[in-house]
Amino acid sequence: MRMGRLIAVGLAAVAVGFVLWLVGMAAPFAIAAGLLVIAVALLWECRTGVEPGPWDPAQAASATGARQDVTRLAWSLRATHGRVGDSAQKRVRAVAERRLNRRGLSLENPEDDEAIIALIGARGHAITSPRSLLRAERSDIDDILNRLSVPPRKENS
Repeated sequence: MRMGRLIAVGLAAVAVGFVLWLVGMAAPFAIAAGLLVIAVALLWECRTGVEPGPWDPAQAASATGARQDVTRLAWSLRATHGRVGDSAQKRVRAVAERRLNRRGLSLENPEDDEAIIALIGARGHAITSPRSLLRAERSDIDDILNRLSVPPRKENS
């Protein structure tokens, strides 16, 4: 805050306090009103000239071989009343899509729905499906991740 603005805010605070005291307000309340003017001015000064932050936080560059998906998923799994938020469901969908792609399946392809249901169950498919609006519970997320963690069986040839 520049010196000129600082002086102007100080004078405005004194003027507001003095006028309120003149019209009959008790001295402590008039002083509090003057301090309120100073607080609003300081908050306004903090607001002006500051560029708004980005909506999404910047992604930190990860080292080669470092896995951040599990850490981010763990933080997003904070359940409220047994249900997880949209960020957790979005992360579980991303993990499920990657793990299903390793098996040659895709959540986007309706032809793979039967194989996905056989792998993670009907409720798991309903939760991970991009076409679904079903809210997941923490136990559902645990079940989906456990079923997707089982390595695929190799067929004997």
